Amino acid sequence: MSEHEDAAGSAGPGKLAGLFREYGHRWEIEHLDPGSAWVAVTRNGSFVQVIAAHDLDELRAELKKAEAEDP
Repeated sequence: MSEHEDAAGSAGPGKLAGLFREYGHRWEIEHLDPGSAWVAVTRNGSFVQVIAAHDLDELRAELKKAEAEDP
């Protein structure tokens, strides 16, 4: 995955690196195709949680919400 994405991905090296620092220990983060969705996946036993977002800002917000809901 490239650290530099086009405007549709709204990614820069700093935003992507920040997500990996903050959530990479628990979530697998991937950009499916340039200009398409960002996806984060986490697994806890047989429970799999998937979050999709149009850009990194939206993905960060959804990850933050998911982490807050996790008991």
